[in-house]
Amino acid sequence: MARVLFVEPFHGGSHRAFLDGLARHSRHEIVTLTLPEGEWRRRMRLGAQELAAAATSVTGDFDALIATDMLDLPAFLALSRPRFAALPILLYMHENQFTYPRLRGTKLNSWFGQINYLSACAANRVAFNSDYHRRDFLSALRTLAGQPNNWLLPSAIDTIAEKSEVLPVGVELDWLDAHRSVRDPGLPPLVLWNHRWEFDKAPETFARAIRKLVGEGLDFRLALAGAPSPNPSPALTGLAVDLPGLVEQAGYLPGRDAYARLLWESAVVVSTARHEFFGVGMVEALHCGCFPVAPAQFNYPALVPVSLHARCLWHSEEQLVELLRGAILAPPDDGGAFRESAARFAWSRVAPAWDEAITALIRKGHRLDSR
Repeated sequence: MARVLFVEPFHGGSHRAFLDGLARHSRHEIVTLTLPEGEWRRRMRLGAQELAAAATSVTGDFDALIATDMLDLPAFLALSRPRFAALPILLYMHENQFTYPRLRGTKLNSWFGQINYLSACAANRVAFNSDYHRRDFLSALRTLAGQPNNWLLPSAIDTIAEKSEVLPVGVELDWLDAHRSVRDPGLPPLVLWNHRWEFDKAPETFARAIRKLVGEGLDFRLALAGAPSPNPSPALTGLAVDLPGLVEQAGYLPGRDAYARLLWESAVVVSTARHEFFGVGMVEALHCGCFPVAPAQFNYPALVPVSLHARCLWHSEEQLVELLRGAILAPPDDGGAFRESAARFAWSRVAPAWDEAITALIRKGHRLDSR
């Protein structure tokens, strides 16, 4: 068993769920060095400084170090030198700042992208939560390298590609089964939104589709779960205000047990996201047998069974309405195919892959030290 230091500047949301899950399920000892959830720009700007200082209180030796894309890895290593200088390092990419959606009218802040790039250069291995994300990140680097006055080395991009791999996020699924129930066939199907209420999830597109189907007289119910955030989308709050008889849930649920019950009750889960590097919420809904209606891009094609892509994945807003209408009029069966697809990301399957990757990272690091 190896002893691994995992450095996470943003220990909240899906980042926290993943790290806590890895610490529970890995056969290796995972020691965490974290900062609490906070404003993400501040975490990327100051996290390396704060965590390098906090590292002095972490005792013992380590066999490897894992850091996420929120950390300025070269800065952390420089500020904590020489303690971690010889450790093999894996950088884990939950997301990246090159292709993360931006508010309309705002420009790419290249500093955050540069942190991702230089961190990938500094790591021995770079792991992505999906193959879509790996291809997306490398494509963004190559596109930027073709622009004048860029700050990338083409050879470095090739090196990042050579040392990259895919390690999915592990998702806790077993706890959902304790709340499993049978959907009441006498009730209209429940359509679920379980994402943040923010611009990158394109809630306006979802709201337009819902209002169109309401105008057609379709009989269904609506649950607006997820995080409303400090500035929730007017499109979703408008649905809750204008359609009180349709909306059965709006905003956070009182606890995760209530969320689990909502997943099992829901017949259809919808995404209109402008990006998705992995999709934990979608995996949870699939495990509960929800019929997905999602964009035919990003990581969604990898989550939905290939045989059902035509029924589930949309290419335009018109097709979104069409597929959602079909899912409401012909509610899905028991959802076995979706549960089987989601099972690939259960910790029982993902943890062994992570353990193997950590072992290989350490073994290769030892070989390099012996030269």
